[in-house]
Amino acid sequence: MRKLLKYSIIVFLFGQCFAQDLVGYYMTHKGESGRQAIVEFFKKDNKYYAYGFANLDGAPPKKDIHNENPALRDRIDKTTVFIFDLVRDGSSNTYKDGRVYNFDTGKIYYAKITLKDNGLELRGSVDKMGLVGETKVWRRLSDEEIKHWLPEKPDFAPVEASIKDYQ
Repeated sequence: MRKLLKYSIIVFLFGQCFAQDLVGYYMTHKGESGRQAIVEFFKKDNKYYAYGFANLDGAPPKKDIHNENPALRDRIDKTTVFIFDLVRDGSSNTYKDGRVYNFDTGKIYYAKITLKDNGLELRGSVDKMGLVGETKVWRRLSDEEIKHWLPEKPDFAPVEASIKDYQ
C-alpha cells in the first residue's frame, strides 16, 4: 500500500512538472480572409483570457462593426479580449468552460483549448459539449519569434478593461 501511495505521488508530481501553461504568445490559424494575428493569453483571477495585438499582414485594427451591442461597435479588435473565462481542468493541458467572440460575425461561442506540443487546439462551438463547432490550431511563438511583434503590443489597461464587456 505504501509503495502504491509513493508511486501515485511521484506520478502526480511528474505530471505537474511537465504540464504546460496556456499563458504566452501564439500565432492564429489563417482565417477565412487569409489573415493571421499574434495573440497573447494571460491569467487573471484564476481564469484565462486572450486578445490579439498584431496582424501578420500589417493591416490596421478594425472596428467591431458586427457586435450585437451598438455601444461596442466602435471598439477595435487590437485591444479587446476575445477569448474569456477559460478555467484549467485540474492539472491537465485542457482549458474549458470559456467563450470565444468572433469579430467577423459578432457572435459568442463556447470555447475549449487543449495544449499540444508546440501550440494549441481551440474548439469553438455553438453547444457547451463541443459537438457542433470547429477546431483551429494555433502555434506557440518562441521568445525569439515574439521579439519582432512586441513593439506593437498595446498598453494593458484597455485590454484588461475590455473584460467587462462580456460580464
